[in-house]
Amino acid sequence: MGRAPLRALPVFVALLTSAAAAAQQQPASPAPGMPVPGGAAPQMPTPGAPTPQMPARDRRPTDAERGTAILRGVVMAADSGTPLRRAQVRVMASGGGPAGVHLTQTDAQGRYEVNELPAGRYTISVSRSGYVTTQFGQRNPNQMSGTPVELANGQLLEKINFALQRGGAISGRIVDDLGEPVAGVQVMAQRFAYMGGTRRLVQAGAEGGMDRTDDLGQFRLFGLPPGEYYVSATLRSFDFVQMNTTSSGVSDGFAPTYFPGTGSVGEARRVAVRAGQDLTNISFALIPARLGRIAGRVTTSGGEPLTSGMLMVTPRNDDLSIGAPNVTTAQIRPDGAFQTAGLAPGTYSVNVQDRNAMNGTGEVGRVDVRVDGEDVNDVFIVTGRGGVIRGRIVTDEGSVPPFKPGQVRMFLAPGDPSRSTGFGFRPPTIKDDWTFEGSGIVDAVRINVSMDVQGGGWVARHAWSGNVDLLDTGVDVGQGQILEDVEVVITQKRTELSGQIADDRGRPVTDAWVVVFPDDKDRWTFGSRYLRPTRPDTNGKYTVRLTPYDRYRVVVVRGLEDGQWSDPEFLGRALEYATTFALGEGETRVLNLRLADVK
Repeated sequence: MGRAPLRALPVFVALLTSAAAAAQQQPASPAPGMPVPGGAAPQMPTPGAPTPQMPARDRRPTDAERGTAILRGVVMAADSGTPLRRAQVRVMASGGGPAGVHLTQTDAQGRYEVNELPAGRYTISVSRSGYVTTQFGQRNPNQMSGTPVELANGQLLEKINFALQRGGAISGRIVDDLGEPVAGVQVMAQRFAYMGGTRRLVQAGAEGGMDRTDDLGQFRLFGLPPGEYYVSATLRSFDFVQMNTTSSGVSDGFAPTYFPGTGSVGEARRVAVRAGQDLTNISFALIPARLGRIAGRVTTSGGEPLTSGMLMVTPRNDDLSIGAPNVTTAQIRPDGAFQTAGLAPGTYSVNVQDRNAMNGTGEVGRVDVRVDGEDVNDVFIVTGRGGVIRGRIVTDEGSVPPFKPGQVRMFLAPGDPSRSTGFGFRPPTIKDDWTFEGSGIVDAVRINVSMDVQGGGWVARHAWSGNVDLLDTGVDVGQGQILEDVEVVITQKRTELSGQIADDRGRPVTDAWVVVFPDDKDRWTFGSRYLRPTRPDTNGKYTVRLTPYDRYRVVVVRGLEDGQWSDPEFLGRALEYATTFALGEGETRVLNLRLADVK
């Protein structure tokens, strides 16, 4: 849908609150939005990442929830076979199983045991400093997650063993165009991965995947999984701009630079890292650039200067020329004027909110600005109150849900699933009578729903606004508009596909991925509930819960990179290898599948 150039967006709240959710997704590395060594400013969330969520509830099991299953195994170093002491073992329930995370550490012989596990499906991962975090059954740490295990009550499952690879390291020195060392440069190991339904440069999943140079210009990136990386260096000239600055914002500085000294990803050289390898002298010079500023004025919807606002400038996530994500903040003067400086060439989003935006009663705004080494003045932002969405949650039988509203989490997501999570909305409040209200909306919006109902198997089936299902399609809610009578329908009916996976000799396949996708290419969008990947368990059995649809495809493949299952190019290649089936409301179907060699 078309949009006016200046639209108010409640992004500032999402940018400031997304750190907690992001930190849970990459435990072994500095997560987007979290502080990094050397006092680096927070990063923007990774493109395509999930919408910022509420903190996870404490789900420590009660006496009634404790199980009787036991897991045992050994953790050792892959290169020497030496047992690894004090490795952390994380057992996480998945696939609708009991909620909760179970943690333990290995002993001096590398042994571990996790007991009191309820029956269900679990993923198991192991981490230790200096080694690459690995999931059970994972062939390559940069590929999709490992093999889940199924546990029955009273079962003892042994020999769930791990051989951890040592992490690789990249070190070097960053200098300026005169060969002098530059301190405070943010250096990052990046690789291409499938995020938001497309291939993008993302930070390496490693405990030391980012660093800042010291006074000698030196850096060291460590704990890297084997693979090929791009090394980027970004010098942030201004973290905070005081408004008593009166000179031009244009200055000499340095553009984000990739090894061996280029501003273009296409011209950058990849650095291949083997397990445990320590690569030194990956040194290069920053590229000089003219740094510009963005200056302008903010007014409220009433035409008055915004006098109590905050302003944040972030690179557009779809602009790879900017390199590593950075955030610049600036004050807004009593007359509504603002100024930021030290901006390398690229496209930026200028986000603003007043002091009441955090509680949903204030005004917000955003505008995108292109900087090409010159000042960009006279940028005007008009803030406004966002739209409101209201509705009710009911079961598919039209009754009140048989659990508490606090067990439901609802999120408003961009109508365009490919947009960054920096474009966020305030989570709706669900009241005791199962009505809900979300505010601060000024664009097309969809609804996401998750439920924490022990053993209930509840899922969202529809979110009707008229004849539009907001689980699939965005509806435009402009400033000052109210979208009422939205009906979110939840159900316990299981619409499910399951079966066995075997190779050409009939042996169970446990290290592949089952990818279910719709025949309709228009539904091949990131976040589509018709796209579902799953892993078979240790017996080669898979189970995946689906949205009813009359023409699905399913294919079994090995070696998928993380997120590749949502890449339209991969899905297009998989069409000729896939099996077609239909699945109606509440229907369960069994399909036994063979491994496919998707080219």
